[in-house]
Amino acid sequence: MRPSLEDLLAGVPAQEGNGGKRLTPSVSASKAKAAEPVTALDKTTENAKLVLEEEAKERAAKTARLKAAREARDAGGSD
Repeated sequence: MRPSLEDLLAGVPAQEGNGGKRLTPSVSASKAKAAEPVTALDKTTENAKLVLEEEAKERAAKTARLKAAREARDAGGSD
């Protein structure tokens, strides 16, 4: 026996705030734009940007560590 629609909807709470009516879309169908297809070049460019950003963050962290170590070394040697 297949479950009826009422059986399936028994556990689903009723919508609130709109009187149980369907929610209206935030963007009208006429204004909605189809996403342009993503080419292989676009994917490669995006991945390259992510790699460069990650490397820049690592480089900045390494520079900060080295600077802190250099300052600690210089402060300790001037006693």
